[in-house]
Amino acid sequence: LVWHSAEVIVAHPCAAYPNGAKVESSWKSLPHGWHFRVEVHPNGRTGHQGFVSAWIRIRPPAVMERTDWIFPEMQRVRFLIKGLRKSHSLHSSQAPPCPVSKSHAACGPPRLVDHDTVRKNNLLRGGKLRIVGEAAFLPVNSPCRDLPPEVFSKKPEFVTFLLADGSSLHFDKRLVVERSIHFANMLSSEAWLESRTNVVDLRNNEQADVKSMQAVLCHFMSQRFRAACDDDHAFSVRKLADQFCLDELVQEVESELVPRVCKDNLLKFLGRVLGSGGILEARCLEMVKANACEVLEKHGSLLDQVVDDNPALAKFLMRVMLNALRAGRS
Repeated sequence: LVWHSAEVIVAHPCAAYPNGAKVESSWKSLPHGWHFRVEVHPNGRTGHQGFVSAWIRIRPPAVMERTDWIFPEMQRVRFLIKGLRKSHSLHSSQAPPCPVSKSHAACGPPRLVDHDTVRKNNLLRGGKLRIVGEAAFLPVNSPCRDLPPEVFSKKPEFVTFLLADGSSLHFDKRLVVERSIHFANMLSSEAWLESRTNVVDLRNNEQADVKSMQAVLCHFMSQRFRAACDDDHAFSVRKLADQFCLDELVQEVESELVPRVCKDNLLKFLGRVLGSGGILEARCLEMVKANACEVLEKHGSLLDQVVDDNPALAKFLMRVMLNALRAGRS
């Protein structure tokens, strides 16, 4: 099983929230356009007042939102609370009795923990309740999404991509439009020059070199990506995928990079994905928080450059250090 997680932070959960009020995490990407998020009712759902309710909700790809979709890949759900000194596991389940579907798109305990337990067991950190929802999904064994039959009844056309290095690539327009909502919008409306000419000009996009764009186009065919241990290439492809709204490719690239994160490249990787909310950022944050002092000591000579090049990362590192100092004093 492949685990994914998301976190919700609730300020003062035992007060100020009416029954039914909800706090949500951002949507997290899964393969093939699926997404999930964690939803928390600080004062319970209807009929469960005085409890914290927690759910993991699934969202289908945009093309399936109006269909009666089913998502059997989610196999387990668990929730934990990050307390002042340790994490507390509060709920763990096997596969839901019925697969997640359009009519039952969320799964989780209506009574995760009651307010008295939150207060008595020191589960708050600075007055905030930090709930992590984790879900286990079946691994993707056949990642190539089927093409609808009507694609093959359309007359073939080619799209030309003009690249930053002066070269060009050519690709079947039917597949470009089917695999990418970004390009589908661009190439299907007469309001766009690209739709009238079938030419996409990427010459001002420094990420759009031959190798990276070939990886994007190959992903349209096979839905696979392999970085071959070339981190810079992987990040270039990831940036293009993000620009082109290719959530599946972003997920594929990050899955390749997560096992490669180490103390030597930690700040470099984190600086490229800070604020993205993906699995690579989560892995980097986990390592930074667990080894804050050692990481900063190891990369001390680079900190001036970090401050100049990536103020957001510098600000984050300062917060990590302050939290580490406070924890050491308490």
